[in-house]
Amino acid sequence: MIDHEEIHSGGFFKLMREMERRQRPFLEVELVLPPVDVDLDGLYLDRVPPPAKSPDDCAKYTAEAKWMELQAEFEGQSALFLVHAMMIAISRRKDPPPQAVDLFLRIWAEKGNELARELSTRWLISAATTFADCGQTADQRALGMGLSTMFDLIKLHDSERRITGQPGNTPFRRAKDTRRATMPLRMKPYSLKNGDLDRVMLSRMWQLCERDATIRPLGIRMLWMVMTDRRTIFGRVEKFKRRGRK
Repeated sequence: MIDHEEIHSGGFFKLMREMERRQRPFLEVELVLPPVDVDLDGLYLDRVPPPAKSPDDCAKYTAEAKWMELQAEFEGQSALFLVHAMMIAISRRKDPPPQAVDLFLRIWAEKGNELARELSTRWLISAATTFADCGQTADQRALGMGLSTMFDLIKLHDSERRITGQPGNTPFRRAKDTRRATMPLRMKPYSLKNGDLDRVMLSRMWQLCERDATIRPLGIRMLWMVMTDRRTIFGRVEKFKRRGRK
């Protein structure tokens, strides 16, 4: 029997209201927005100084408050990373100024290799989500959405799995005489030994990487992370396949 009660109280109406609040544009963006032709090489070499004040000392909802928050996070790191993060914060809000989106795209077009190599996973995911929202091409938007969704779902799935205490690279084993539970959403179960869903997902995203030079460094970095870390669902499923081939 299917339970039709909504998982989230208030349903999509409430979810969309919450999203609208999160997407409220920053005030006084022009105070922190560099010119689109800013010297990226110089930014990459510069180090971020300590913030001049706390975000709490700034006016609410202003870009300055967000800048101070990010400045504290990136203190001592490349100034390019700070500007990149600020362009993400601005671009993912409602009605972003074109200069912010243009600078975000230019940063990845010219400094993508450096960012892909040095940014934390958190900011790689944020960059992918920004491509999904603001990408210049269909390939950028599709790959950005695919990467951010895949990493978000890995985080959700493996955060729940951590409750068991089992290492991420250890597949679950079915206890004897235990019936397998039914699948949600009326789906048929995936064949852990013979299915190719996981491989098709990765291959399709890799194909998008090869078609777009701007998002390519980000895509290659994130896909290689999934390909080489055996603690995710992708690594565990591959173990089942290898057992089946023996």
